Amino acid sequence: MELKKHDSQLAERMKLLDNSADKYLARELIELYEDKCKECQEDRLRCATRPDCKDRNFLNALIEIGVQAEDLPSFCYSQYLDQIRRYVLEKRGRGLNDRRLPIKDLLSTLDVSSIRHFSTRFRKEWPKFTRAAAGDIVLFAGNDLLFRFDFSRGVVTINPVHNEITDLEEFKLYVKLFSEHYELASKVKDLTLNWWLLSIEVTGVDATEMRSLAKSSTAKSFESVYSVVEDDKMKIQVEVMSEGGNDPLETGELRDLFERIVKMAS
Repeated sequence: MELKKHDSQLAERMKLLDNSADKYLARELIELYEDKCKECQEDRLRCATRPDCKDRNFLNALIEIGVQAEDLPSFCYSQYLDQIRRYVLEKRGRGLNDRRLPIKDLLSTLDVSSIRHFSTRFRKEWPKFTRAAAGDIVLFAGNDLLFRFDFSRGVVTINPVHNEITDLEEFKLYVKLFSEHYELASKVKDLTLNWWLLSIEVTGVDATEMRSLAKSSTAKSFESVYSVVEDDKMKIQVEVMSEGGNDPLETGELRDLFERIVKMAS
């Protein structure tokens, strides 16, 4: 385990104060956690069942900043991989959200040789398997799981919930995935550079359900949610401001919207 040499990577992501202050803080945090990790891993039962960092969040953060597997706390990482394997393949253990993993290690853990093999295998095993891709990002949904593969960084996120969507192309990519997965016809229009309109066709939704949606906590994640009738078809329209409006839209909020609408329309 070699964590100290990665303090500059942590400092680059922190951006709290000025550069020199952030570097100093990052170095101290890494050194403190390196000692904490060693102590935690010496008690293997505790590390396996009650790690000192809740939900292995420090390990998750190290993967997020790009620390390679050979420099991660080894026993903790082995438990993390086993937890992911059991959850993805067997649906055992606690739910996992926003868990990062190097792509090569996820594939190895799930006993698949490539992304093509991943797609081929789980398309057969999971109900409603869906895929969407653009540029370096590939999304998969199936078996109540969501995967975000980022090939530019070599990292996959399992069940991204708090991943911020600030880019129109990624917004369109998630809409494409959720539209196909939940069988809802939709369209995205960019009204301005940072103002997007999502239109979702629905049937069987009455005015009471629509008012309930518009007042729900789900709707608060968006600039506005309302219904219109176009060409004799009812559409739920959702406005998103990527800057200057609400807090940045998160993947989980967009997924919740689609799940709520599909329940209303069923």
